[in-house]
Amino acid sequence: MIREKLTEIRRFITGVVAPHAALQPKGRWIKHLNPQLNSVESTLDVIADYIDA
Repeated sequence: MIREKLTEIRRFITGVVAPHAALQPKGRWIKHLNPQLNSVESTLDVIADYIDA
């Protein structure tokens, strides 16, 4: 379940956020969204590693 959510977040980042960030790298929402999504991705990655261990 956690790995699935992690994959969804990563696909969202690469498929939706990254193209928009490339078009408007200084955009206001990109400055807020990128750190938030990176935080979610990191947290899910740590949880997934903990569960797999």
